Formats: sequence, C-alpha cells, structure tokens
Amino acid sequence: MSHRDLYRAAFEAAEDPLLLLENGRVIDANPSAVRLLAGPTEGLLGRELTGLSPLLQPDGHASAEGLKQRIDAASRGEPQRFRWLYRRPGGGYIQADTQLARLTLTEGSGTILRAVVREEDKEQRRLYALAVDMLGIATLDGRFRELSPSWERTLGFSRQELMDRPYVEFIHPEDRARTLSETDTFSTGAQTLTYENRFLCKDGSYRWLEWNAMLALDEGLVYFVARDVTRRKSAELALRESEEKLRALYEGIPHILTVADKDARIVSVNRTAPGVDPESLVGRSLYDFTSPEYHATVKEALETVLRTGDRAHYEVVGVGVNGGRAWYANHVSPIRGADEVTNVLIVAENITERRRAEELRRESEARFHAAVEASMDAFLTMRCRRDEREEIADFVITGLNARAAAMLSMQREQLLGQRLSEIEHSVEAAVLLEKCLRVIRRGTPLAEEILLATPPTEPSRPGVWVHHQVVPIQDGVAVTLRDTTDRKRLEDQLRQSIERLEAYAEELEGKNRMLAEENAERERTASVLRQQQEAIRALSTPIIQAWEGVLVLPIIGALDSARATQIMEKLLGEVVRTQAHFAVLDLTGVEDVDAPTVDHLLQVARATSLLGSRCLISGISPRVAQAIVELGSDARTFETFGELEDALRHALRVSGTRLPKVQRRAR
Repeated sequence: MSHRDLYRAAFEAAEDPLLLLENGRVIDANPSAVRLLAGPTEGLLGRELTGLSPLLQPDGHASAEGLKQRIDAASRGEPQRFRWLYRRPGGGYIQADTQLARLTLTEGSGTILRAVVREEDKEQRRLYALAVDMLGIATLDGRFRELSPSWERTLGFSRQELMDRPYVEFIHPEDRARTLSETDTFSTGAQTLTYENRFLCKDGSYRWLEWNAMLALDEGLVYFVARDVTRRKSAELALRESEEKLRALYEGIPHILTVADKDARIVSVNRTAPGVDPESLVGRSLYDFTSPEYHATVKEALETVLRTGDRAHYEVVGVGVNGGRAWYANHVSPIRGADEVTNVLIVAENITERRRAEELRRESEARFHAAVEASMDAFLTMRCRRDEREEIADFVITGLNARAAAMLSMQREQLLGQRLSEIEHSVEAAVLLEKCLRVIRRGTPLAEEILLATPPTEPSRPGVWVHHQVVPIQDGVAVTLRDTTDRKRLEDQLRQSIERLEAYAEELEGKNRMLAEENAERERTASVLRQQQEAIRALSTPIIQAWEGVLVLPIIGALDSARATQIMEKLLGEVVRTQAHFAVLDLTGVEDVDAPTVDHLLQVARATSLLGSRCLISGISPRVAQAIVELGSDARTFETFGELEDALRHALRVSGTRLPKVQRRAR
C-alpha cells in the first residue's frame, strides 16, 4: 500500500474531526468532521468555516472577521488554537476547540490548512463556565489564549478584549516589575508558582488577584487559576489599619492599660513610670502595685468581670510617680476567649489631681455656703418655669439662705420648690418676679434699688428700701437682696446735715468776709499809725549840728527803753557820719525817767566815748540826778551841765572855736 493510501486511511479513521482548507473553503473532511458539522446529507466540501458558524461569537465579535484573522495568521505559518462556536447540523450550537496549521506540501502547490475541531466535553465545559475562580491558558509570550466566563463577570472586560492585549498591560504599574520577577522563575525550572497583583477592571478600578500557575513546557502554554481576593485584601488592610489604630490607641492613650489573666497576673501594659521597662512588669501581680487595704476591692471587681462578663469600676490608692501614692480610677472590661472570659482589660486613670480638686471644690462649696448662710444679704437661686407655649412665665426657688427666708416672711422649707407667683402675701416676691423675667428676656444682669410699697394688710408698716441684683445663670437666675432702709435713713440724715452745714458755711463765709474787711481796715489804720509813730519818733529825736564838730540832741517828752534805743542808734550814726567831737544830750524837756532809761542814757554816753566823741549832758533835773545816783553809775564817764548854753560854751572853749555872731545875736 502506498503512503498516500496510508495517510488517507489514517485521515478517514481519525476520531478527531479533520478538515483541509484552501482559501478558507473545505476541500476535504473526514467522517468525524462530517458527522459533527454537517451530517451525511449536506456534506462539507466547498463550504467555508464562516458558513458553519453563527454570525456572532459569544464574545460579541463577528465570526467572519475572527476566522479571517486566524486563517491569515495560520497561512503565514503561525499555528492558531482557539475556542469557536459552530452550528449543529440539526440545530443548536457546538463549542469546539479549533486548531489551524499550515501543511507543507510539494513546491508550487497552494496553501493548504489543516483544521482540527474537537468538541469540548460538555460536563467539563459546564464546570468551566460555572467556575467562580478565573481559569485560563496563556502562551509563553505573555498573551491569554483561553479564558473562562468568570473573567468577564469579575473584570467587566470581554474575553476577547483580554486576549487582544498582553496581559501585563492590565497589571497595576506598581505591581508589574514584581509580577514579571515572579513569572521569571519558570525559566529556572519551576513548574508552579503563586503570586498576587492588582488587575485592571473595565471601569478603571483594580482588583486583587491571587494566581496559581502551572507551566506545560511541552505545549508551550501556562495554565492558571486566578482568584479575586480583593475582599480578603481589603479585610487584611482594614485589619492591619485597625491593629495599627488599636496599637496607637493602646500605646498613645494617656491612661495605663493593663491586660491581666484570671490570677491577676499582668499579661501586658502600655505604659509605666519613667525608667521602668514594661516587660519587667509582665508576670507580676496587680496586688504588687495596690495598697493592701484595697486588695479586697480589686479582687471583688476581677471576680465579677470574670464570672458575669460585665464591666466593673473601682477607685484605689496605688503607686504613683517616684514611688509616691496616687489615686486611680480603674475600669475593668472582659476579654473573651472561645467560651469564657479569659483575661481582663484594666484602664487605670490617675485621678489624684481630680480628687484633690474635688476636695478643694467641696471645701470651697462649704465655705461658700457658710458665707452665704452667714451673709446679711438675702441670696436665692431659682429655676425657670415654662408654660404650655414653652415661654418662661414663672420661677421656682431651688435654694436660699436664712436671710432670704426672713425677707420673704416664710420658712425656708416652705419656700424651697415654691413658685414666686404663689407667694401672694409678700410684696417682695411680686417685684422680684417682674425683675427676673426682665433679666431672662434681656440676658443681661440687673441691679436696682427701689422702695417697696406698704402692704395693704399692714398700712402702718413703714416703707422698705431694697437693693436687687439679678444675674442670669443656666436655666435660671441668682438673686441677691439687701435691705438698705437704714442706709437710706442715714443718707437722708447725712443729706440734711450737709444742707445745714452748707447753710452754716455760707453764713460763716459771710462773717469771715466781714472780719477780713475789718482786719484789712485795722491793718490800714495800724500802718498809718506806724508811719505817724515813725514820723513822731523822727521828730522826737532831732539831731542838730550846732557847728562843725558839735552835735546837739534835745530830748522832749517821756523817755522809755524803746526811745532810748532809737536815740542811741541815731546818735551813733550821726557821730560817725559827721566825725563830731562833742555830742550834747539836752534833757531839759524830759518829764519823767526810770532806772532802765537812765541806764540806756549811760550806755549812749559810753558808746559815744568809744567812737572818740565826748558826751555832754545838759538840763539834768533832780529826778534824773537821783536816778543816776541810785543806779550807782559812775557819772565821770560824761560831763553834766545845768543849761544847754553852758554845755555849748564848754564845747567851744575846749575846741577853741568862737561862738558865731548869729548865735550871739540870738542869745
């Protein structure tokens, strides 16, 4: 049998449907192909593959265009393998795996293509179509060759769109280098590998895919399964972020977070005192850091949480900074295992400053309440009361001191919870209600002093002055009342006194003006008198230069100490000025003289002698002579003469001066 006969027999007996194509038309077909694609009545010879296919393939592409591209590629010597949809002879469609390859014939013959059409296994194809994971086959040059329908469901791209481009173009740019590095391990002899990357979706988003790939080197193909793990990656990312947040919260929270087991042993702690390693506390008991008197409290809280799974709270004194004592507020929460509470979380807040502040606040409140209670002013706090329209119409007394109860004329127990409008017997309550409403509506404090009207039931009662101070507070007002009646009475009395004093002052001012005028008049009169006295003194002590070298001072009238002093000053001045050799004091006109006056005259005489002038005294009366003797003074210090003429003659004789003619004629 010839080779041609052998090849023909093999062609006819092949189980796979075989076709020979020339220019896209069937020029030969074995019985398997006829049974699969046409049936014995129609036959396949002369028919095109396009005529055996529906107009569109499942991916939406036209069958004619798809076949032409694949036939042209196979004709160029590029084998083609693809899944294709054919029409059944009796109706319906066949999904088949089609392979196209060029046959090498004798030189000069046309291009003949061999087509192998294998109907896909229905059960396998159904499983392939229903697979949730994305199944596929890729060539070694990085292109998809076959993809399961799940690719379209997951990514939105059609399978043809995915197979038209190298699959690396769909990988996220940040993951490409890592993916290529992973797939390069096939070149080292690896048969399978697993990796992850982000794959592009048609809407522009990316989904995380986990790949399991197997290399079929003999086929030049890579079989793979890709699983969408976006949710898992998102969950992992969220979990990591949550863990990071929890760790940041655990380590950054200002409180001490401690995890302890059932035996109160420390499992972990987020922070410790400066210089203390948290790991050094692991395994130690909570009771090591709690004062002994609080051990029972801690134990009871832990047992409650472990037994019931509820939360617990307690406050204890423990170890503080630098080994001191500090107050801690501890909040205990359960940490559950599979079936029971296995550990507890204790959040310890250092409340030392808060406790100290609370103690100071209580002390301050106690002092404040004591001061308010002891105050002479009335003090009230009141809460707003609204009507059915939610408008403030009244106030309810929530607190007051004893003074306020006295001013409102009721017991404190009766006033607490009482509405102002219900205190009908008190004039003060009605006035206070109006003022409080005004403060609430305006939102600003009020301070006023008014005179309360006399109650109609007590007409004899005097009016009362009250100072109101109303301050808005949260949902109410605070009121201070002060009875200022006594102060007002004192102010009236003071005002009347001031008015009287002002009247007295005006009267006194008038009298002072009159007195000032009288004093000014007296001053003017006294000045005139002083001038007259000076003139009189000047006239009463005339110093006459009788002739050169001789001065005469006639003294007339009474001679007292003041006048004697004046005579001395004036005479001594003239002696010095005129360089007189003689000074004659004539006492002829002196009526009376006493011992001090005589002593002054003697001092004048001695002073004159000291200036080099001789003092002559004339006209000495018996009384003057007697005073000189009684005084015990030495009369030899001056010369005395009975008459002025005798004294002048003596002065002329001694000085050798002749008496002027005028003087002689006058004599």
